[in-house]
Amino acid sequence: MPESKQRTPKPVLREVVGWVLVLPLLLSFVKLPFLLGSVIAAGSIVGSVYGVLLARRQASRRVMVLSSIVTLLNIISFVMFSTGSLLMALYFTFRLFGYPYLYEWVYWNF
Repeated sequence: MPESKQRTPKPVLREVVGWVLVLPLLLSFVKLPFLLGSVIAAGSIVGSVYGVLLARRQASRRVMVLSSIVTLLNIISFVMFSTGSLLMALYFTFRLFGYPYLYEWVYWNF
């Protein structure tokens, strides 16, 4: 693993972001019946873990720690919301708690 003062090459950074953030988000848009959706979400978690391993081998320490944190949050969102993506879990949380207040505000102010 490179020292923390060294910069991570852009292709490696793009690959890590793709495995940790983009792939789980894209797979969370796939809606399949029965337990197949959970299998896809578990596959996105496996891809996210691969991104952490890739960051551990080829990226700087900062990128590895950030990808580990995002992967941990992806696992938490898988357990709580049955989606393998942190971004989709944030969207669900906003729709549940924030959308009614925003809707009322827009309705009464315009």
